Amino acid sequence: MKLRLVAHASLLIEAGGATIWTDPWLGGKVFNNSWSLLVPPAWDPALLEKVDYVWVSHEHPDHFHLPTLRDLPAAFKRRVTLLFQQMPTDKMPQAFARLGFAAVRLLPHRGLVDLRPGLQVYCYQVGQMDSVLAVMADGTCLVNVNDAEADADDCRLIRGDLGPAQVVLNQFSLAGYGGEADREQRLPRKARAIVDSMIANHRDLGAEATVPIASFVRFSCEDNAYMNAYANTPRRVAAAFEHLGLRVDVLAPGDVYEVGRAWDSRPALQLWDEAFARADAAPLDPPAPVELPALVAAADALAGRLAEHYPAWLLRAWLGPVTIRVRDLDVTLRLDLAHGRCEEVSGVPVDVEVCGQPLLFALTQPFGLQTLGVSARLRVLRGAPNWRRHRILLSMFNAEVYLRPRQLLTRRNLGHLRARMRGGLRQLQYQLQRMR
Repeated sequence: MKLRLVAHASLLIEAGGATIWTDPWLGGKVFNNSWSLLVPPAWDPALLEKVDYVWVSHEHPDHFHLPTLRDLPAAFKRRVTLLFQQMPTDKMPQAFARLGFAAVRLLPHRGLVDLRPGLQVYCYQVGQMDSVLAVMADGTCLVNVNDAEADADDCRLIRGDLGPAQVVLNQFSLAGYGGEADREQRLPRKARAIVDSMIANHRDLGAEATVPIASFVRFSCEDNAYMNAYANTPRRVAAAFEHLGLRVDVLAPGDVYEVGRAWDSRPALQLWDEAFARADAAPLDPPAPVELPALVAAADALAGRLAEHYPAWLLRAWLGPVTIRVRDLDVTLRLDLAHGRCEEVSGVPVDVEVCGQPLLFALTQPFGLQTLGVSARLRVLRGAPNWRRHRILLSMFNAEVYLRPRQLLTRRNLGHLRARMRGGLRQLQYQLQRMR
């Protein structure tokens, strides 16, 4: 089994006589133009001839990168099979079809799937969106945790299903921030916790080696560049693993890595040292201007969509009003999605500070509020529990988990819940705890 790093979470996995291309992202910015790749992808269009399968882990745009997928040749999209997790909604298979992918294969939670003789894959879903992919061929098991944030119980189930992994691929640095005001204390702890989680995953999955992926980015806006000071680097990760006598193999874009062979990480570490150092001097984008009426109209439209899918009593019990200081417009808004109101106010305590453009994106895009946290472009000054409830409900809305009985109690939803029951409730509890 061989790996070729392209960029970020995009790799070519050669196994069992086939090649799987994971999470294609070949350039441009993501998360409302808030993240940039640290170095250009190592890509040659001739590599497309080798690819048999494309795996998209989840719908975040650094993994489901629409411009890359849209621009791939039509003949390629007719030839390959796209792999995605099986979910209780058709929105992603429909999106792949609109992009021109002729064959989409949905992978069941915790199911072993034969792609061809001698090649199996396995999907493990975490939370409402993320997924882990395992690839098995020639007696070798590779587990791509990606940024699914699997915990010890997740790893116990995965290892019970598959046995130990030879190689684990794992995110290694910060992938957003919820905006808590005490970021100088909180962000260093979050960065250390990610490395601790990598080490725990390595041990819990019985790995021989961990390969860091999915964090080769910089925060590239004026209102989120503060995050770069807290980022983990591959060298920091390597030092933490080596201190414990654990093996970590660091790749640079274009490197070809053979599972089970000795690997020299020094050239890649040097490349990433230089790339992270250059990131501090790279130009930053200012927030684009927006008009106040656009924000009010977007809030009204979002409130209407929520009312279609959630009972009024639930919205009023769950979502309290939020006062939002829109910094670049120098106004404060009182956002009340439960009652369908958004109005300018003054002389009141502020819950959240944000610039107008990321707020407009959060109100207009299905995953917008998640993006606001992933892009780290806000500050939460007070009312954190109420803001957390907004995040939870709008994450459910994006996942098309609706709570009106006729929309919730469908055959597909019940089947999905039944398949996820073992470990599913614990995962939900874990995700809610992470949002505190």
